[in-house]
Amino acid sequence: MFNKIYVFLKENRKEIIIVLAIFIIFNIKFPYYIDSPGGTLSLKEKFIIEDAHSLNGDISLVYVAEREATIPSLLISFILDDWDIIKREEVAFENESNHDVDIRGRITLKGSFNNATIYALKKASKEVEILDTKIYVIYVLPEAKTDIKVGDQLRSINGFKIESKDDIFNVLENFEVGEEIEIEVLNDGKKEKRHASIISIDGVKKIGIALETIYDYKSENKIEYVVKNTEQGSSGGFVNALYIYASLIDEDILKGRKIVGTGTLDEDGIVGPIGGVKYKLKAAEDADLFFIAQDNCEEATKIKEEKKYKFDLVCIKDFDEAIEYLKGN
Repeated sequence: MFNKIYVFLKENRKEIIIVLAIFIIFNIKFPYYIDSPGGTLSLKEKFIIEDAHSLNGDISLVYVAEREATIPSLLISFILDDWDIIKREEVAFENESNHDVDIRGRITLKGSFNNATIYALKKASKEVEILDTKIYVIYVLPEAKTDIKVGDQLRSINGFKIESKDDIFNVLENFEVGEEIEIEVLNDGKKEKRHASIISIDGVKKIGIALETIYDYKSENKIEYVVKNTEQGSSGGFVNALYIYASLIDEDILKGRKIVGTGTLDEDGIVGPIGGVKYKLKAAEDADLFFIAQDNCEEATKIKEEKKYKFDLVCIKDFDEAIEYLKGN
């Protein structure tokens, strides 16, 4: 048997070397990412909204294509102006793995959609009942003294139930810096015990973690969101809320326009800045109207003028400004 294998390898060594070389070239990863314009995606393809009105126009999210750097993608980035090499530390924190980055991206995507949905329902005067609050870990600081993992859902600290971020701060006030606490978490649906020593950051007692809040809720309009495996992050919050709101109100605010937008959305309706502005503007060059956060306005305006994009660029501080603009123009 071994002789046959040896003969096969010897007779086909050139072909085998070529196959191995191709495999290595396309699969070896470097400590960089490649960013490039992605595209727009109509939210009609993403949402299933109960009792929604048919929209006179379209609302799309815009995304950046980001991939881990390989030899082919690095070579392409030297040829195409719109393909840029990004250092890993600009995407991932120093102390975390690609797996952590992926988990954080998925949690923040879910949190963004969750918050946008609740905000838009309330804005459209629909009843919303919060049933449960879930607190997820999305980052662990390097100085933290804990075995908590990204993706953990916090349930209790030393027996005290955690239902909000404020609960964590209130519980920690009962302990001293350096004291160890026991934390019950859910990870992939399983209950686990974690431990942490309380640290001080700027004079405040903390565990040393960043958190994302996701709500379980009930409303009179059932809303489903179709998620792709490649989707991550919170930059679609504003445009998701805009689509839901426009689909539930009686007034036609789109007026036949193709609208694109980007920006995070917090619980107060503030539209936050995003990265990858130049890629998103490029991807949306066929739109009629592009909404962007006020904090991104200067950069976006400069790029629009340089590239001579035809769409109207509208910089907004919050959700209400966007609605006012659509109703008045």
